[in-house]
Amino acid sequence: MKKQKKILWRKGIHLAFSEKWNTGFGGFKKFCFHQHLCILKAKLGRPSTWSRQLRHFHCRKKALQTQKTWIQDAPVFTKTKSSVAAQNVSTLSSKVKRKDSKHFISSSRTLLRLQAERLLSSAKNCDHEYCGEKSVLKAVADLPANNVLGQANGHRPRTEPQASDFPVKFNGESQSPGFLDEVMKKYGSLVPLSEKDVLGRLKDVFNEDFSNRKPFINREITNYRARHQKCNFRIFYNKHMLDMDDLATLDGQNWLNDQVINMYGELIMDAVPDKVHFFNSFFHRQLVTKGYNGVKRWTKKVDLFKKSLLLIPIHLEVHWSLITVTLSNRIISFYDSQGIHFKFCVENIRKYLLTEAREKNRPEFLQGWQTAVTKCIPQQKNDSDCGVFVLQYCKCLALEQPFQFSQEDMPRVRKRIYKELCECRLMD
Repeated sequence: MKKQKKILWRKGIHLAFSEKWNTGFGGFKKFCFHQHLCILKAKLGRPSTWSRQLRHFHCRKKALQTQKTWIQDAPVFTKTKSSVAAQNVSTLSSKVKRKDSKHFISSSRTLLRLQAERLLSSAKNCDHEYCGEKSVLKAVADLPANNVLGQANGHRPRTEPQASDFPVKFNGESQSPGFLDEVMKKYGSLVPLSEKDVLGRLKDVFNEDFSNRKPFINREITNYRARHQKCNFRIFYNKHMLDMDDLATLDGQNWLNDQVINMYGELIMDAVPDKVHFFNSFFHRQLVTKGYNGVKRWTKKVDLFKKSLLLIPIHLEVHWSLITVTLSNRIISFYDSQGIHFKFCVENIRKYLLTEAREKNRPEFLQGWQTAVTKCIPQQKNDSDCGVFVLQYCKCLALEQPFQFSQEDMPRVRKRIYKELCECRLMD
């Protein structure tokens, strides 16, 4: 009896440290409960119970099932020399070769990623071609070959151009920048870049429609943006200066700040210089706190009564509105994207115009003023786009364009305003 137990114990030791322990559970089915107990005792170094044994088996089985999913379903790269592949494969550790298969099982997800990166690096140094999606990526942006391929299996382009066909910029080397690098250089970020721009670029390069691969493209653009967050990009126009913090207010659902409002108003005013005058966003606040004498010098070089339209943005802490003055018919209008009417703001502007007419000796503007609230205008459906609506109101009124926009157009309008500020000109 003692000899038989000793034999069982030795078999358990042999099985516990054999290859079957690392590759599967098939061998364990031949043994009974006592043999399992011996194996666990030898493997774990402590007494085992039936419940502990079951937990250990379930955990091990789940680990092996997860391990099998790490096997890639496609080769990492194509057209590589067999000698280079053999050299790289021989240096990899902790893997078991399967029968009738070219794939390998890695001992961990991290090791698999390192293996793929090493193979990609070797292929790149030997001037090999990348597969499918990586070539698409080279056409779009400056993206180094440092992530695992196969994220978009089954979505291979018909063409497989070499990476050298689309020069990219690595570590500041003097090479032609990629598409995303050009956007970053021109605009300081990828905020004004739309999905349509990227798909159009890919179609021009590959002569193929990539609309069915939008998730992959968006993911890689997001990764590129994460690696290029810090930028010293600035815009100077007349007396205005915008940095990345100012331009970032045009991204997503952020609130526009005074710098963006004032510089865009300057662009509108310069587009029609003899017709429109745009007041600084701090004008109304200064008028309320210090009266007419506090803003008297603001129009020292400007005759307001020779203009056709006055645009006065109103900022009341957390909301933007717009007051317009039509000099031809002496009408003061109030525009608000939430349908609010601040009567005291309109009254402040009316009193200012009367005082300005007396100071500038223009008696014809001392009477006949009327106020109006414009209601049939596009309205916002959130709490963050009031500033964008004000700028769109200003542009349409200055250029005499109809209000043909809505809340659904605001993401596109934000991107257009961003481009206009960077290029210092209004676009159609």
